[in-house]
Parts: sequence; structure tokens; C-alpha cells
Amino acid sequence: MNAFRRIACIIAALTLLGACSREVNVKIGVVAPMSGPLAQYGKDIANGAVVAVDELNKDFFMINGKRAHFELLIEDDKASPDEGKIAAKRLIDAKVAAVFGHFNSGVTIAAAPLYASAGIPQLSVSTNPKYTRMGLKTAFRITADDIAQGAALGSLIQKKLRPKVVYLVDDGTLFGTGLAAEVSKTLTSADIATQHDSVDVKSANFALLAQKIIASNANIIFFGGDEAAGIPLLKALRQAGSSAKYVVGDAMCDASTVKHAEGSADSNFYCSIAGVPPSWLSAGIAFTELYKAKFGVPGPYAALSYDGIHLFAQAMQRANSSNPKVYLPEISRESFNGKIQGSLSFDDKGNIRDGTIVIFESINGKLTEQRNRL
Repeated sequence: MNAFRRIACIIAALTLLGACSREVNVKIGVVAPMSGPLAQYGKDIANGAVVAVDELNKDFFMINGKRAHFELLIEDDKASPDEGKIAAKRLIDAKVAAVFGHFNSGVTIAAAPLYASAGIPQLSVSTNPKYTRMGLKTAFRITADDIAQGAALGSLIQKKLRPKVVYLVDDGTLFGTGLAAEVSKTLTSADIATQHDSVDVKSANFALLAQKIIASNANIIFFGGDEAAGIPLLKALRQAGSSAKYVVGDAMCDASTVKHAEGSADSNFYCSIAGVPPSWLSAGIAFTELYKAKFGVPGPYAALSYDGIHLFAQAMQRANSSNPKVYLPEISRESFNGKIQGSLSFDDKGNIRDGTIVIFESINGKLTEQRNRL
């Protein structure tokens, strides 16, 4: 090798070394059900995070004077607390700087102590109040909880749907029982007659339950839980001739739910989403276009994970570090620029301040925002 080539190689090596020293790699875990009946929600969460990371990497996002390169590690918790803990351990072992997840409240609550022990900030869409009542400094919720969601759904039933008798059914999960209990509180305080059942999806006789509900003369059914039990119950009611209004929470508020209901949710179907729809802000409309170009129409949780990844990045930038121990305090300290949700900040328990609840109604099989319903 002649002298010129040797010098050129040395310069190239030094240039590469200098470039590497000016870059920081940041791993962020995303964990949710990526398989099974709730996979659509998990994939929406993962896809929203992908859009955010692509945007950050493209925009040369800087942390402490270095270009940050963000990498997603996506795990499938299969909507199971045990699988959730296994997935959490994998992310911890991979030394992620932050975690967005999980989706199911029971899974989130099971995994949260593991992230806390490792000092890794966790941002979740799970709505059960217990999540942020465990005293964990790493636990944050990016949506309103079931207390707020239950009150909004109870108010919808009380003030807009003209209830005579309300039949509440839950699927026995932490999310389902918790949300049904909050709705029940609102209805009870308004002296509205209610009946309540809990079902096990593995052994439930939905046809028999539908007949029981019809015999109660209920004109409104509230279901707390997800599609695994919520759709079979709705189908059984419609097949038995019931046209009662069917009200559910955010675990069944997606176009995929209406599709899976095969006509049963085309009308008299109401649901809630904890979070601001992308259509409300110009940045949200821009996000929708970016998402469509990659994955198609975004579900409601895609917007939340998109904002969540940006929130983590902003906290790291403010702290001049991607080290969880260094930037963690920043999450509680100030408000963040949620591109879709607007200003985001958390209280001393890790709950989002002023969380938004939006009601949707299925009109001719299309979920339509009812911003003025409450």
C-alpha cells in the first residue's frame, strides 16, 4: 500500500470513528399483544411507534450534542400477564432506555414492578387505576384512566341514551370488571336501575345470557371487556331479536371490532376512546398521512404510541442523556409537546393530566365521533 492510500485509509477510519462518537444509539421497547384476538391493537401500537422513530431518525434528533439513532424492540405479550413478564425481562436484558406498553391492564400491572426494579420508564395505555397506585416512580399513563372513562360512559348512558334498565356485563378481567364498576357508580348515583353479570369467555353460554338480558327488559347493555366475550354476546343478543343499545369501552372501539361483529355493531353501538383523535390537530392529520403511506388507516392507539415515543425523546433531550436514571425525573417535571394529544404532563402518581375521553357511535357500520354528545 503506497503512502497516499495509507493516509486516505487513516483519514477514513478517523472520520468513521468521529461520526460514531457523535451518535448515540437509543433502544426503546414496545410491547403489546401482537398475536391473538387483540393483535390489531398491538400492531397499531407498534406501527405508531415505527412512524415516530422513522421521523426522529430522519430529522437528526439530537441528545447532548449527539445525533440520536432510535431503535425499536417489539415484543408480543400475547395479552397474558405471565407472557408479559417474560417479554419485560427480555426488554430489560436488552437494556432498553424506555418501554411503551403494555395494552391490557392486567399485563401492565404484572410487568410494571420489573421495569421499576430496573429503573426503566414505562408509558402505558392501560386504564385500570391500580397501575399508577402501586407507588412506582417509573409508571406513567398516557390516557385517562377507567375512573374518567367509566364516568364518561355512565354519563352517556344517563344523559343521552334514555335508560330504563341497564344490564352490565363484564368479562372477569381486571380491565372489564374495573370499567363496569365505574360505570355502575355513575348509574347508581343517578338512581338508574341496573343488573350485573360476569362471564368467563371459555365457558359462557351467550345465547342463554342474551335471553336473560332480554327478559330483564333492559334497553341498554354495557359490556366491560374485550372482543373475545364482547362480540359473541352482541351477536347472541341480535340473533335473539334485541335491538338494545350496546355500550363498550376502548378495548372494543375500533373499526376491526365493527367488522368482526359482522353486522351486529352497525347501529346502536357506542364506544369510548381515551385520547385525542388525530383529526383534531394539523399535526395529527400529518401523522395520519404518514401512517397511511406505511400501514393503512391508523387505529386509535397508533396515535398514542406515536406521541409516547416523541415524549421519551423529548425527556432525553432535556436531560442531555438517554440513561433512564438521568432522564426519568424529567418526565414528571415538565409538560411535553404531544404532536397529536397537545400538551402532555403527569401528576405525582404518573397519571396524564386532563385526559380526553371521546365517544363514538356506529352509524351504518362506521364509527363516527360524537364530540358534542356529552
